[in-house]
Amino acid sequence: MRSFSRFTTAVAVLGFAIGGYALWRLDSTRDRVDDLNRQVAQLESGREVLQAEVRALTEREQLARRSIEERLAALSEAPKQLQEFGNALEELRGRAEGPERAWSRAEAYFLMELAQRRLTLDRDIDTAIVALEAADSRLASLRDASLTDVRQQIAREIQALRQVRRPDITGILARLTDAEERAASAPVLGIVAVERTTRVTTLPEGFFARAWAVVRNTFAGLVSVRKIDSRGGNVITLEEQSLRRQHLQLLLYSARAAVVRHDNTAYRSALAGARQWLGEFFDLTDPAAEALAKDVQALEPINIDPPLPDVSGSSRALQRLLPARRNSQ
Repeated sequence: MRSFSRFTTAVAVLGFAIGGYALWRLDSTRDRVDDLNRQVAQLESGREVLQAEVRALTEREQLARRSIEERLAALSEAPKQLQEFGNALEELRGRAEGPERAWSRAEAYFLMELAQRRLTLDRDIDTAIVALEAADSRLASLRDASLTDVRQQIAREIQALRQVRRPDITGILARLTDAEERAASAPVLGIVAVERTTRVTTLPEGFFARAWAVVRNTFAGLVSVRKIDSRGGNVITLEEQSLRRQHLQLLLYSARAAVVRHDNTAYRSALAGARQWLGEFFDLTDPAAEALAKDVQALEPINIDPPLPDVSGSSRALQRLLPARRNSQ
């Protein structure tokens, strides 16, 4: 009986234990179910958010597709616009260069043009050389290999200018000015007729003595004898002497003006006329006139207008490398 009671108690305890374990497992299972329900709710909320994002992406995709279709439709006119853009790009190509480089090239081109103008208009070789050297310095600062040919042409032009045999223009003008001054007093060939000065004599006292003195002075002034050699030439007046000297001065002045104009033909023509005039109307036996004639003869063969080289090649070569906008201007 006692053993049965123990068995019953053990079974009851085991039943309670199993029931408690079952309740614990049930409670634990409910907690897990609640967690799963919460996770499902969160996933559902996330799914709705994702669906909203998908709808927004779909709308954006549709908008982008419509925009692409519109752009593709606009590209049907691309060939014409591309041609226009190409022309504009060619025009604006020069502006893409740095301001410093473009300015240096423009400066060099201006200096080359200045050298050409000074050489052509004023025959100023020194200024032309300085301008070309300055242009070469501007181009050298760019360190551009495409400008090598231009710089070589500049070097050739500078060398050609330095080889020109230049006359001493300042010295020639000084010699011509001195010759003009000496021509004002050069001895003219011939006898200069001057007015006879009447001597004032004191008449003696008395009627007969006074009358005899008047008659004697009158006859003494009627005849004058003067010895003239064959080299003396004709008798000339003071006006003729002055005109001959002034004409010689005018010829020398014409030669000086021709030097300023670099007119070699007029220069030699004026000096040839002066040399001929000196030989015809001036006394070359006089040392002063002889020295003047020798100076004129020495000045006559001088070439005051030597041929000058062409210095336009460098500017043309640089102009071909300048931006297209310069050509369009």
